Amino acid sequence: MNSYKDFRAGFRREHTVGAEKGSGSHGPLRASTNVRMTVRFDYQPDICKDYKETGYCGYGDACKFMHDRGDYKAGWEIDRDWDTQQKEKRERLLAGWKPEDEEEEAKDSEEDDELPFACLICRRPWAEAQDPVVTRCKHYFCEQCALQHNAKTPKCFACEQPTGGIFNVAHEIVRREKARQRKEAGDD
Repeated sequence: MNSYKDFRAGFRREHTVGAEKGSGSHGPLRASTNVRMTVRFDYQPDICKDYKETGYCGYGDACKFMHDRGDYKAGWEIDRDWDTQQKEKRERLLAGWKPEDEEEEAKDSEEDDELPFACLICRRPWAEAQDPVVTRCKHYFCEQCALQHNAKTPKCFACEQPTGGIFNVAHEIVRREKARQRKEAGDD
């Protein structure tokens, strides 16, 4: 081993000083002129559904979606909110509150949110308007306004879709008005 002499030492690139200076391999290298870089900025990153829901992704670091659970509450925050919600419920039960009443109120409020309180054309409330009707596109009018508008144009007043002259009785509004009248009669 001691007598071995490397005859290729002068031919290797790392041993030739001239090759280092000419190629510029010391220090920063120049970029080639025929290669252009393109950069894509993703302003709407897609979040990994598995990681979002379970905290685990089978792809691991190779997943092309973002692993982020930053918008979720920590376990102790969920527990704290649950405890405060149960405490408020117990206090309401002790004060004489009944859960059935809240369910009925929630159901009534859902129906009220979907239905308009007045005719879309004449703006009269349903208590004053005669015979509420509904179009195929779920817009509500009083019968007189609907027929007058249909005589001018066969399109819906609200969305301008063709009605085909079909105006059905608005049973939901009739039911709601009857319930309101019963409630007022019961209060008096």
